[in-house]
Amino acid sequence: MDRSIKAGVSGFLLAVVINLFSPIYLDFVPSFLVAILAIYIFRLGALKDGLVVAFMTYIFSNGILGTIVLATSYFANEPYPSFNVDVWTMFSPIVTAVTAVIAGYIGVWLAQKRKPAQELPLSPPPQLPPV
Repeated sequence: MDRSIKAGVSGFLLAVVINLFSPIYLDFVPSFLVAILAIYIFRLGALKDGLVVAFMTYIFSNGILGTIVLATSYFANEPYPSFNVDVWTMFSPIVTAVTAVIAGYIGVWLAQKRKPAQELPLSPPPQLPPV
């Protein structure tokens, strides 16, 4: 579980960086791709760990980006724009949750297909005969 938390933290930091420096608003796409990448890099093979990483990436990156948007509006002394409710606004939380589960599943599936890391042999090296 410790590796999944490290992967989730690195995932949401990378997703926030991508969203901050992207010229357009990409919604959930960076979180989706970064969650898969974090699961793959950290070699998490259990679905439970993959879902922890995916949901940490999604929840923290959306929370941090929302806070940044509201803070910049506050510090610029701009009124918060009027909020129009449309179909995307209603279904966005559902789509986000479903894509987080899909990202966790795909990341675990890719991590399981990856070859295991080469481990060093545990036997001691051969010793030279005495001179």
